[in-house]
Amino acid sequence: MKTCFVLRVPCLGLMRGELLAGALLSLALLACFGAATRLGAQGLKEKAEAEGKLMFYATFNAADSKTLVDGFKQLYPNIDAAFYRGSDSAMMERILTENRAGQTLWDVVVTTSFYGHNLKKRGLLAAYDSPERKFYRDGYKDPQALWTSTYTNYAAFGYNTQNVPKASVPRSFNDLLKPEWKGQIGMESRPYEWFGTMVKAMGDEKGLAYMRELAKQTHLRAGRTLLAQLVAAGEFKGALTAYSQTFEVLKPSGAPVDWVYLNPVFANIHPTGVAAKAPHPNAARLFIDFVLSKRGQELIRGMNRIPDRTDVTLDPRWTEGVKPVFAPAEVLENFERYGKQFHEIFGGR
Repeated sequence: MKTCFVLRVPCLGLMRGELLAGALLSLALLACFGAATRLGAQGLKEKAEAEGKLMFYATFNAADSKTLVDGFKQLYPNIDAAFYRGSDSAMMERILTENRAGQTLWDVVVTTSFYGHNLKKRGLLAAYDSPERKFYRDGYKDPQALWTSTYTNYAAFGYNTQNVPKASVPRSFNDLLKPEWKGQIGMESRPYEWFGTMVKAMGDEKGLAYMRELAKQTHLRAGRTLLAQLVAAGEFKGALTAYSQTFEVLKPSGAPVDWVYLNPVFANIHPTGVAAKAPHPNAARLFIDFVLSKRGQELIRGMNRIPDRTDVTLDPRWTEGVKPVFAPAEVLENFERYGKQFHEIFGGR
């Protein structure tokens, strides 16, 4: 023991010296990195202001699009930022039409996971590893930095609080197969991403078997908002495939609705990225930094959306206990096949 101790003392002294030197070096590197980051941010701002314009293609409503663009313009008044708003499918068609014509008009787009996947696959997004991306978890950002999700819609089971006693509120997907729910569950008529993602999450064989049983309990309706309204009106006791916010926004008006998450929870992310041929690439990157920043994410929270940045304060209920599952590439690559399977099991078209 004594020999061992004597041998270790000089080593320990050497390690202390090395640790002190290492610590000083680390502090110096951090200082240099911080200075470089500030210079980089300032340089990006100057280049963006020299471009002077930005076109944002948005798939959320016009009021929310304006809120985000106005927030950016408050910080950067020398950049004439504008937006074009459309549905995700219409936006994709517009982008493809521009690409075929060789005339890209957009700088930044926010869309849904299916269209984000296809934009990446077609080479229409440019990589940009924004310094703000460190605040986003895996699954919510592309490994190649081609997109980062700005907010997520989480699929929830909404129910009528007057027709469903607390003891009968489902706690799992298997609870929905109980006799009391037969013919009492509404579903969106084309929830292909939800369907494919849940089948894969449950395992193909088990997932398809579950969906066949679930089909005996459900009726299809077009549109998530309509589903929530029908639940509030008492036409259905509950509804699947809509999102937690779909039901939450009805509560202030006194609608007798509430919602619960059933794990695993389908997470419909919203990839946001820079155009590969952006006419204003520096303004585009500056806008991405803004949208991903805490300030930009707080604006998104104010839109009754669930921002994806980890240090933005949320009501715990929005994400607490959620085990998110994202649409895998296999589902996004075989969208038509999963759509066909859905209709074979649930009917409708």
